[in-house]
Amino acid sequence: ILQRTAELVAEQSRVFQEDVRPALRAEGVEILHWAELTAAERDEMRTLFAERIFPVLTPLAVDPSHPFPYISGLSINLAVTLRNPTNGGRQ
Repeated sequence: ILQRTAELVAEQSRVFQEDVRPALRAEGVEILHWAELTAAERDEMRTLFAERIFPVLTPLAVDPSHPFPYISGLSINLAVTLRNPTNGGRQ
């Protein structure tokens, strides 16, 4: 399973870089690093996030004291691991 998963992830990355990203760029959509934005663009992104994205986020905890949450296949999901900046411990 691990080997096949690695192959699928590599293929997904290749398709994104070689096909999807150039197609997006041709339509005027670019994916940039935060540092590439001007100060005005960063302010605009902060406002967009605060007004349109943050209000619809639903945090879900995944740890030994919580059951694994239901994740709908028809939704966008983002998983993050937080680390304590002082000691590097996972939160």
